[in-house]
Amino acid sequence: MPVGSASAGSSRSSFLRVLNRTEPRLSHESPSRSTAAKSAAARVAWGLSALATVVWLIAVMWFDLGDRVLDNWRAALTMLFGSFLAGSSPEGGGAVAFPVFTKALNVPGPIARTFGLSIQAVGMTMASIAIIVFRREIHIRAVIVGSIAAIVGFGAAVAAFGSPSEPFWPSSIGAPWVKATFSVVLATTSILMVRHLRQHRHSGPEAAIDHHVLVPWSRRVELSLIAVSFAGGALSSLTGTGANILVFLFLVVLVGVNPKVALPSAIMIMTAVSIVGFVLFGLIDGQLNVALADGAGSRVVSVGGQAFDGVASETDLLGLWLAAVPVVVWGAPLGSFVAARVKESRLVGFVAALAAFEVATTIFLVEEIRTEAALTVSLLVGLATVPAAMIWLERRRHQLFSSPPPRD
Repeated sequence: MPVGSASAGSSRSSFLRVLNRTEPRLSHESPSRSTAAKSAAARVAWGLSALATVVWLIAVMWFDLGDRVLDNWRAALTMLFGSFLAGSSPEGGGAVAFPVFTKALNVPGPIARTFGLSIQAVGMTMASIAIIVFRREIHIRAVIVGSIAAIVGFGAAVAAFGSPSEPFWPSSIGAPWVKATFSVVLATTSILMVRHLRQHRHSGPEAAIDHHVLVPWSRRVELSLIAVSFAGGALSSLTGTGANILVFLFLVVLVGVNPKVALPSAIMIMTAVSIVGFVLFGLIDGQLNVALADGAGSRVVSVGGQAFDGVASETDLLGLWLAAVPVVVWGAPLGSFVAARVKESRLVGFVAALAAFEVATTIFLVEEIRTEAALTVSLLVGLATVPAAMIWLERRRHQLFSSPPPRD
């Protein structure tokens, strides 16, 4: 499939080498052929969603899991919004599942993490298929390099902080600290996206040029992407999402890539991490092998063959996951479809609003934030310094990465 080439005389390949609708091919396509191609792509994408729904329905009926699906309707309701984000924003479904599950539904952090990874392995895979089918622009090399680095970071964090001998493979890092760290990341996203939106509103139509300049792919860009993706993979091992957020911020804020190119690229990287997490936690570790008392009821009695006692509505990972699957197989590709057609300002504004809401719920709903001085100070320092550091780096991105300077 054709990709963009480097400009004449350049010794380095173009950063925005994308899998997309190239101008030469578009110029030869008639409107009727273009419409027909889009219609065919839509039929393929929605056909896959329908197929996945049928497979889910057969599995639920065959194994008589209907009651567990109905009992976990709150997971389906949560992912009604989360799945749309998985395909339309850099935050992914885990950005909704993790805070809602841990703060509102009393689901333990490790279960919320595995749920996020497992459900994204379905939803983001559907979104990634939709990205390819609808031929949305992506940066192929960034996806490959970022995916490998993120998976390595994920594995390193699991090995360093995980406790594989305990049910649900919990982390040695305390849950309040994980929530606070996640809030700092989302707050940074909110601030930078609002800043980005205001820059482009005040700069006029020429501002769009910033994100279409061919930025050279240098060794520095590649190493920085590896470091950011590694950190994102590590964060994903704790919260179920993160690689997509950090990669998106790096590409948009520091490299100057159009969000509509950075977004699908970040989604595909998080898809790879989610599949690895689903296989490791859900299948190999057996966290989806959850048994209830007498085959049904309100208590979980074993997880992955290990004795366990917990409230089913909070710890039945299999029931939570199954209840959300039919929602995400439609919601994620729908989000990808919509994101390709909405104005950039609306997409950015939506992402910023969600991030601000998550931070507010952390402050008001996580009791340790108000009772543990060290955690409170760390959160406040993080909220003050991390966004400021990113803005400082953004202003120097031309010197750092030869990126077009931001318009202040």
